[in-house]
Amino acid sequence: MIKTMKIKKVLLVGFISGLIMGIALFLSGAIASRIVYGPQMVPEGKFEPDQINAFYFFWTKLVIGGFFGIIFTLIYSRLVRYMNFAGALKGLLFGFLLWLIISLWDISHPLMYESVATKNQLFWNIYTLGGFLAYGAVVGFIFKKWIKEKC
Repeated sequence: MIKTMKIKKVLLVGFISGLIMGIALFLSGAIASRIVYGPQMVPEGKFEPDQINAFYFFWTKLVIGGFFGIIFTLIYSRLVRYMNFAGALKGLLFGFLLWLIISLWDISHPLMYESVATKNQLFWNIYTLGGFLAYGAVVGFIFKKWIKEKC
């Protein structure tokens, strides 16, 4: 089924799902900022004044999402090829597992060599979880639709 899927299609799905990931990163980042940092929305001294605007955060999330969406979709296309791993729920699982692996890796070194900055770590975990779950749901949904069209 998926064997005949061209790389262009996989890249397109990766880019589309990555853009959705970027939008989800923007939204989950805004929510996580409010929860973790309160009304100021960003930790003091983290950004220059001209960087604290919605447009800056939005376009950077789209670029990040598009880039990593393509990379993660290349991995996902291999899973779909060798396992029955298509569908929104399985995509959510894929997104969650990616997030878990990256998050565990991210906190492993601070835990071993220093302390974890709990506020910042909490923010990044909430922020990235939203993006990865949105990415996984979209990529799984699109691949499932393509499999149905091929049959």
